Amino acid sequence: MRSAATTGHRRLLAGLLMTVACASAADRCQAAAGDEEALAARLRRRVETLTAPALAGRAAGWPGGRAAVDTLAAWYAAAGLGPAFAGAWTQEFPLTGTGWTGDALAGRTGANVGGTLAGDGRLAGRWLIVAAHLDHLGELAPEPATMSVPADSAFFPGANDNASGVAIVHELARRLVSGSGAPAAGSDCRSVLLLNLDAEEVGLQGAAWFVDHAPVPMDSVDAMINLDTVGHLFDGRLIVSGLGTAAPLASVVDVAAKSADLDLNPSSGGWSGSDHMVFNTREVPVLFLFGGPYPEYNRPADTAGRLDYPAMARVAVFTAELVAGLRTVPGAFDWRLVASGGLRDQAALAGSEPSAGGGGDRKNENKQTWLGTMPDFTEGQTGYRLAGVFDGSPAAAAGLQKGDLLVRFGDYPVSDLATFTTALWAYEPGDLVEVGVTRDGRDLRFTVALGDRAQRR
Repeated sequence: MRSAATTGHRRLLAGLLMTVACASAADRCQAAAGDEEALAARLRRRVETLTAPALAGRAAGWPGGRAAVDTLAAWYAAAGLGPAFAGAWTQEFPLTGTGWTGDALAGRTGANVGGTLAGDGRLAGRWLIVAAHLDHLGELAPEPATMSVPADSAFFPGANDNASGVAIVHELARRLVSGSGAPAAGSDCRSVLLLNLDAEEVGLQGAAWFVDHAPVPMDSVDAMINLDTVGHLFDGRLIVSGLGTAAPLASVVDVAAKSADLDLNPSSGGWSGSDHMVFNTREVPVLFLFGGPYPEYNRPADTAGRLDYPAMARVAVFTAELVAGLRTVPGAFDWRLVASGGLRDQAALAGSEPSAGGGGDRKNENKQTWLGTMPDFTEGQTGYRLAGVFDGSPAAAAGLQKGDLLVRFGDYPVSDLATFTTALWAYEPGDLVEVGVTRDGRDLRFTVALGDRAQRR
């Protein structure tokens, strides 16, 4: 029996789906134009639907999250894909509590959503998976007994994290079914599984369930492409990691970037803390597409109106070119183990502050110490470079600035983002810590009164 809250959200969902159906007709008209403006408009409509108050932040296991699942299943069906899970669009799984969710998820279920497009010829039995997690953080103070729609400031919309990635995956579905960028008739090409994973925000649970209950043999999956937080491009570049996890990836990524006229910040490792990491541990080659840190991360201010839709459109074109290129590469891909080496990869293993865009190991999410900085993920530098400083944060109050290279934190030397995270979590909110930075060639020291992450709201 469904709760009143679930019933209420289902009613709201019916209205949303009607809106999407109308939008789909408009999409078909706009598709003929084929210009970036029309593409950006389609992406924006998807994001606005996913961030509507009726979906209440899409928390896994809550009515708003289930409404998002139903919405995405309807979108795949409307696009003309086949259902991914033995005739079903969704894959249900039990949720488990984590260190910071406690018992809130007990007895609740999540659901992955997926659709498929068959390949052709000798590669038809090989698969590409293109994924984006559907869930976000939900309401600031969820009340399961009510079916009221939260106020705008009472939930986390998650426009960038990760309605942006979901919107691009569904744009890809539209393109694949329409034949845009398809291989020539009779060519050998891989099948494609488009996937929206649930419960990423509570420990990558949907990804873990999927790889253990996959609808296709895992040894037939040649690559998993994961889009997470792609609504902005930090410094105008898309971060793409995992290029070293299989031999063909780097060259295909390079060709796709040139076709899409998109600048990249590439790295070899595939351990960044989002759903693809689960696939990498199962020896599936991965590519992680990530737009970089942004100030609204995990805040109610992460709204549809703040995204850079022309940039998203370029990422969508890049993704489509990437998939088209990977579908026809001959033979199976051999997975390679790439040790963590870049800042983004090390952040995933140790956690980060803030863990931008789905990054960071959730095992430490209950640690509340807060400095208030954004990491610069550029590789090849020794230290923790600040890409930004939150207004009103302990870092800002102490005088730290964007561009500072942090090399010492209290008793700990800092050589990268991972060592910074280890140092940060050695202290508690309220501690006074001396921080050493390099700024314009000068060595400076600041005393920081560390804060609590709850202050970020």
